[in-house]
Amino acid sequence: ILNNKVLANSDFFTGAFPAEFGNSIAGVFDIRMRNGNNEKHEYNGQLGLFGTELTAEGPISKEKRSSFLINYRYSTLVLFGFLGIKLGTTAIPYYQDASFKLNFPTKNGGTLSFFGIGGTSKIDILISKQKPDEVEIYGNNDRDQYFRTKMGVAGMNYTKSLNESIFVKFTLATSLEEQSSHHKMVYRQTDAQGAFVVGPDGYYIVDSLPDKQKFTFKIKKSTAAYYINKKYGARHVLKTGFIADYYRFDMIDSVYNHGTTYNWIVRWDHKGDAILFQPYLQWKFRISEKLTLNSGLHSQYFTLNHSFSPIEPRLGLRWTLDEKQTVSLAVGLHSQLQPMYTYFYQIPYGSRFVQHNINMGFTKSMHYVAGYEKRLGANMRFKTEAYYQYLFDVPVTIKPSSFSLVNQGSGFSRFFPDSLENKGTGENYGLEFTLEKFFSNSFFFMATASLYESHYKGSDGITRKTDFDGNYAFNFLGAREFRLDDKKSIAVGTKITVAGNKRYGPVDTALTVKQGEIVYIDSLANSQQLRPYFRADLKINYKINMKRVTHEIGLDLVNILNTKNVLKLTYAPDPNDPSANAVREEYQLGFLPIFYYKVDF
Repeated sequence: ILNNKVLANSDFFTGAFPAEFGNSIAGVFDIRMRNGNNEKHEYNGQLGLFGTELTAEGPISKEKRSSFLINYRYSTLVLFGFLGIKLGTTAIPYYQDASFKLNFPTKNGGTLSFFGIGGTSKIDILISKQKPDEVEIYGNNDRDQYFRTKMGVAGMNYTKSLNESIFVKFTLATSLEEQSSHHKMVYRQTDAQGAFVVGPDGYYIVDSLPDKQKFTFKIKKSTAAYYINKKYGARHVLKTGFIADYYRFDMIDSVYNHGTTYNWIVRWDHKGDAILFQPYLQWKFRISEKLTLNSGLHSQYFTLNHSFSPIEPRLGLRWTLDEKQTVSLAVGLHSQLQPMYTYFYQIPYGSRFVQHNINMGFTKSMHYVAGYEKRLGANMRFKTEAYYQYLFDVPVTIKPSSFSLVNQGSGFSRFFPDSLENKGTGENYGLEFTLEKFFSNSFFFMATASLYESHYKGSDGITRKTDFDGNYAFNFLGAREFRLDDKKSIAVGTKITVAGNKRYGPVDTALTVKQGEIVYIDSLANSQQLRPYFRADLKINYKINMKRVTHEIGLDLVNILNTKNVLKLTYAPDPNDPSANAVREEYQLGFLPIFYYKVDF
């Protein structure tokens, strides 16, 4: 949903980030939207296999230097189906999003801006409409599934310099995120001999039993943020502020039990609210011309269960060796809420249901980072970074098992947590290298390498590799522009990725057959690894620059070698061959050509 056409320079912090950022143990993306052109109107239109896109910007008042920026996209993959391109699913996703920013300089030296971003998406995975030879890697093979999501955020910023040494910023915003799903059971139609037949509605029949599952999760949030930045001479800068988030929850989820009771089981049923409050203090001290110290304190409190992290120290040191070399060191304590829906999952306790994990505290981590950067001439730089992260207070099951919340997010499914407590640990450490050549002499490139280890410990006390422990990742990105004449050019670019894949364990065959989905042997969790990941992309575009209009025709060839990268394992028994292995590998997207046409005027 983030569109680079509306983004300004934005900071991405991967560890030991400053005290003004909280509620995160891994990284922070500090996103900024750019202002529209306050001198002239500009428009951009794009048409391609993914859909359409329109962007407009320009002055609201040239005299007052106010501006607007608006972008809208509507996308669908329906054309890929017409072209016979295999996507791993017969379902067609539809999604659209929009963003805007209005910027108004004020008479008293301040700036008032209004911003917004939002989008919706839907996809219907209809097993009842599929043919026997069609493959579905994203949904379950025994049901029709209807998925809907939406999100939106809108707000305002006010910034003002009170004098030469004091700067203030105030933000108000409101946001919504919503996910819903509806499942209907289906079964394949067969004749008296068990062979598949085509009925009036296809190869499947929608089951006469009640719907299998329905859920709707809504989280609304209102945010107020404020800081004041004060300079004390040329060497000291003090920044203090707070972020206050007011959450409102509305979550309902029920599943139909096809066992002996034949009734609906309500797994989530919660309406309520909570506040996350985060004050902070930062101090920047320029010790000398070459040495700068950034230090600070962060704190956060969550009213839902009174989770409290009173003091989180942050410290960073940057030493400029000379005009081409710098060394940096950083350390910080960080904490983070659990995924919101995990607090409200409920289980039966006697004659009532109990939200057994509502008292989970923050997950916490200590970050240690050391970095070195060297400029190699005017247009190239080399960076390296070593890091260590220690995780603690991670939710794990009270009953001894390999489960840890650090592994959640490696797949597409929700999970239904057993009783959890904040006693798990983990660690991540590694080295990263980056060689980057900025665009000059008609070409650029960036090469990165990451070597790392990622471990955790569940409530059974055994140290294991996390789901994400691929051990290595290498990337190369580059492009070259060829000028045909003063108006025309062709650019050719490539991106190549080689990486270790996710971890998994041996399949528990008996439980998998019983439950109808993949179940792994708990004691051997993450003892195996999927085959390494490799993908090579190629992009070619042709551009014509005219006096008032620029035309661009492009072709992205995604996974040009059609490499089969394993996405996951799935349980899919073959009714025609019960003796065949029912556990199979599902693959990510193969070769995918993407055409687009763009015009700027």
